[in-house]
Amino acid sequence: MKTDPKRLPQHPLKRSISVEIAALVRHRILNGTYAGGAQLLQDSVAAEFGVSKIPVREALVQLSAEGLVDIHANRGFQVRSMSVGEAEEVFGIRLMIEPAVCAEGARCARHEDRKEAEAALDVLVRQLAGRRMETAGESNRNFHLSLTVPRLQPIATDIVSRLLAISQRYVHTHFIAPGRASLAIDEHTEIFRVWQTGSAKDVERITRMHIESTRDDLMGLLKANR
Repeated sequence: MKTDPKRLPQHPLKRSISVEIAALVRHRILNGTYAGGAQLLQDSVAAEFGVSKIPVREALVQLSAEGLVDIHANRGFQVRSMSVGEAEEVFGIRLMIEPAVCAEGARCARHEDRKEAEAALDVLVRQLAGRRMETAGESNRNFHLSLTVPRLQPIATDIVSRLLAISQRYVHTHFIAPGRASLAIDEHTEIFRVWQTGSAKDVERITRMHIESTRDDLMGLLKANR
């Protein structure tokens, strides 16, 4: 099947077709268009986006590596279901790693790193304030990653990025709960305020408090929706 350019976003592709398809499918998983447990048939996805099966398979394998898609021997690709157990595990690992990595980022950050983090915060705040929840999860991930200062901690940033990718659907669920968006704006603004002072100890403390608070709220939401 040949690629139909009308099916894909009407702008020049700056990435490969498989990366573009991964971004589109990721977005649909995160906003709930593809529900947990749903099968992702390669033929159907290829027809939907007007591409061949090869980039679709590459995209789904990439999303499997991100923890959003499961691969089953006899059933192919399937959207990974959300669970209390997975949320507890991923947020528990975040608590072990992310506060220390962000603290080191704060200690070593230069002016340009702080400007990048400030820009990432600005995008997140505007999306939360405007209730643009379909993109707020990705912006939340970008903000948290900016605090690690990727140029100085590439390996640690890769690990945190993986954890944030897996937790992104849970964060999206958290954001859409009543009153949570405004509280998230306040929390992330305060995290940045402390982070830009360079106080590693305070950054580690406030980052830990934020992750714990998000985890505890999520546990309540997930258990209530069982």
